[in-house]
Amino acid sequence: MSDQLTKAKTTFNAHAKTFSLAARFLPQQRYDAVARLYAFCRELDDLADAEPAGINHETLLSIRQDICAGTSLNTDVSDMLELQHQFEIPTTLLLDFIDALIDDQYPRQLKDIDELVRFAYGVASTVGLMMCHIFGVNDKRALPFAVDLGVAMQMSNIARDILEDAQRGRIYVPADLLPSPVTCQGLLAGDEDHRHSAYKGALRLLNIADEYYTSATMGYGYLPRSVRHAIKVAARLYQAIGEKIVANPDSYWQQRTVVAREHKCRLIADLFLQRLRDGSSTLLIGKVEHPDYLHQALDQRRFTA
Repeated sequence: MSDQLTKAKTTFNAHAKTFSLAARFLPQQRYDAVARLYAFCRELDDLADAEPAGINHETLLSIRQDICAGTSLNTDVSDMLELQHQFEIPTTLLLDFIDALIDDQYPRQLKDIDELVRFAYGVASTVGLMMCHIFGVNDKRALPFAVDLGVAMQMSNIARDILEDAQRGRIYVPADLLPSPVTCQGLLAGDEDHRHSAYKGALRLLNIADEYYTSATMGYGYLPRSVRHAIKVAARLYQAIGEKIVANPDSYWQQRTVVAREHKCRLIADLFLQRLRDGSSTLLIGKVEHPDYLHQALDQRRFTA
């Protein structure tokens, strides 16, 4: 095993506990590739989140230039370029991801759900689409459903991480979902009105996320059988984060919402039982149209061309 792969797996297991658990259901080659992709994305995400805001702006621009050039002296970037070549990942997906992070370096407050969907596409759906290439998904009808899963999972993250994001001057719950105005200062100071409004906004956001999760399930049949269960597990475990947020309002502001390992195991077992009860996801191929309204904020040509 190369040092780069060992480093990627260490990063994957340390920072993506839910996703790395689900990825254990992948064949070894796919697991290794996903770990390398995650490590690259994590590195760039950490650069975008570093303080003070924008300190790594030039570094991110340099990485973007390397991606365009197809070569880099940075070992993490060169490994990503190798991965890109191996699995024929479109450069546009990498650039969409990097551009979203470049925009996300600074304090921000999203105004509406369309702005959030575009943000979620940039930082999460692009990764899902890159994984489609790693998994060998050849039917373009699968791609809108992959986008939906990325959007849904990012919404779960946002609902969970409101305080953490506020520390960086960011409020991702759209203003039009908040019952009353919210500021980062108010959230961090423990202002009851601000926190009540943010929690209500998070609940509304989770309802929207469930629409994207539901749509994503309609596309599982396009995935090769060897990787399908891993993606189902990842989606279900992320959705469970939102379910715990809804079920435990009193503890929401006290600690980061985490799904216990025992509950994760029960959810995974439930998925196996669901498969036995409902049959293969391939039964839905070609029978379900993607709901267009979920992508009204996106230029679908970015990922279906």
